[in-house]
Amino acid sequence: MSQSRTLEELQDLNLSYLLLVQKLILEDRETAIFRLKIDADLADLLANLTVREMTLLARQQQSVLRPQLASAQQLRAVFENKRDTGLQETHLAMLMATA
Repeated sequence: MSQSRTLEELQDLNLSYLLLVQKLILEDRETAIFRLKIDADLADLLANLTVREMTLLARQQQSVLRPQLASAQQLRAVFENKRDTGLQETHLAMLMATA
């Protein structure tokens, strides 16, 4: 895959993510703030972005997404623990809530 195609896909992903974030904030602001790990000021700003502003932000050459996991070791511990396969979803939820 060429770099220009990869960049286009990244920019499309950015725009999709920003639209989803805005939708989450508008539907349930407090839950969105918690799930996205953002403050109220950023939530207000994102909720009020115009399509033009979102497109401008999305077209940057870097991701607007940021990983929430602190380390590969934490994620590896969840997936490699064969004794607790029934609790993986719970452990992942706890890991993501504290990330």
